[in-house]
Amino acid sequence: MDTSEERLPSRMLIGRDRLFYSGLLGNAMKTRRLGAIAVYVAPDSHLEVRTGGGAWQTRRIVAVPAYTPHQLRTPSGTIATVCIEPESIDARAAAEFVAHVNDGPQDARLVRRVLAARREVTASRDAGGFSTAQFDLCFLRRTLKPRAIDGRVRHVLDLLVDELPENAIPAAACAAAVGLSTSRFLHLFKESTGIPFRSQRMWRRARRFMDRANGEDSLTDVALDLGYPDSSHFSHSIRASYGLKPRSIREGSRGMRVCLGENYVPAGDHA
Repeated sequence: MDTSEERLPSRMLIGRDRLFYSGLLGNAMKTRRLGAIAVYVAPDSHLEVRTGGGAWQTRRIVAVPAYTPHQLRTPSGTIATVCIEPESIDARAAAEFVAHVNDGPQDARLVRRVLAARREVTASRDAGGFSTAQFDLCFLRRTLKPRAIDGRVRHVLDLLVDELPENAIPAAACAAAVGLSTSRFLHLFKESTGIPFRSQRMWRRARRFMDRANGEDSLTDVALDLGYPDSSHFSHSIRASYGLKPRSIREGSRGMRVCLGENYVPAGDHA
């Protein structure tokens, strides 16, 4: 076992529809439910994963589909994670990618690629400014076919990424912004993305916390900046997604360097 993998400092790359995290895993017994396809790689010998309350599996790499409840643990308590927003890639390509990671004969090659990319971005003084294609080539050695999205839905997706605290706006306001009734908008959103609007909105807000995970500001201020009505709603949402309290995530992120992708403006930098 190459224990040097375990000693690398924490890093995060966060873009509009891709995210990479390398660092502490947190409480393995808490269920997490990410709104992204999560590819987990053990930086040491192996990982153990359990999805949907099933049996624990021992693997070196695993891909968990978006919105799938799961638990995860590693001997070192560290993990390398590649997250892919499901609405950004073709549905068939997403299913084939997950199957390839979990069942394909080249999973050992992908493990080596992800861990090599982990070392590269950790050694880089500034790994930011990356595009989606550059991210995929760096971590996966391939690009993933994008999903065809209705232009009106694309407009709302961009709002969820770009506008804070506007990502807390109700479906009715989003529907009005693109000239649709609420019911038609909700149907079109699910049809185009494969994800219910409410689930997508909740995940995008929780994902935005990663912008501030290594910060020093008050978590109450962070909650309000992200559009949560209060700290209780904020804490519940973060725990539902990551299986950890916001304070625990912040404590585990001290000293972590965050690098931003192309056209990604972090929470707190919006006018």
